[in-house]
Amino acid sequence: MKIVAIVNPVAGSRRAGHIWPRLMEASEARARVVTWWTEGPGQAAILAARARREGYDRVVAVGGDGTLMEVANGLWWEPQGQIPSVGTVPLGTGCDYLRNFAEGGFRLEDRLATALQEATVPVSVGLAQVMGTDGQPRRRIFMGVLGAGFDAQVIARFRRLGLPGKAAYFLSGLLEIARLRHYQITGVVDGRHLNEEAALLVTGLGRYFGGGMMVAPGASVQSRRFQVVLGQRLSRGALLKLLPQIYAGKHLDHPQVATYYAEQVKVAADPPAWVEGDGELLGKTPLEITVIPEALQFAGHLAKG
Repeated sequence: MKIVAIVNPVAGSRRAGHIWPRLMEASEARARVVTWWTEGPGQAAILAARARREGYDRVVAVGGDGTLMEVANGLWWEPQGQIPSVGTVPLGTGCDYLRNFAEGGFRLEDRLATALQEATVPVSVGLAQVMGTDGQPRRRIFMGVLGAGFDAQVIARFRRLGLPGKAAYFLSGLLEIARLRHYQITGVVDGRHLNEEAALLVTGLGRYFGGGMMVAPGASVQSRRFQVVLGQRLSRGALLKLLPQIYAGKHLDHPQVATYYAEQVKVAADPPAWVEGDGELLGKTPLEITVIPEALQFAGHLAKG
């Protein structure tokens, strides 16, 4: 295979930039992998588009879920050439997408071997349209989880803090719980009319977000439907109590948590809510999402359950 690794050197508090050269130096595959380094936000998508035009068979995203999403978008929206298969080496902060797969080991050498293997599985993606910060509609695909409301507010706070690591993300979550807001969510979920007061709305093909929270335990990266999770009228205390249950995927039994399965979701929020996809801020509501089945080939082994 013709393989290129697109490396985000600042991912994982600059961990990726330090570890990737050493990982490659120790790998028997180093002679057949070309490395391209990103130099700023959005460049992973530009490099991925170039990889598709130049006929690469495999593109490996090296970084976190945001790097993987940029690579997927660069491949998806580039019209020239065949779409390469995708792999990833998790050197970011959360790396939730890979939690949907059984990788056969936690060592980075094992993760690299999986990202370079010839075997792949077809995975679905979500196509989302939001309102961009410039006031114009913005379309992006996402791989795992998209959320509107509380979780996106946490990410916005995390970006404003400008501090690296999981501790800063956890602090952002606590600060947003302290100022918890609710939105009037209206719209249609596969023909079902929605009109609910909620703190967050999550749509998942992947099961995890926020560094290991199993927010959508019934989701599957190969599904033709999202799992939609709605946190309705949650108080600060109720949300704090729910957090341990979310990590275990046990929160769906809570009376103020509703869940649906849907191929299409079209909602608005009052006031407009921030929207995040795979840990990256995309814009604000109104939001439209659609599942695209078997959109990409991904190097991995699906986890059971």
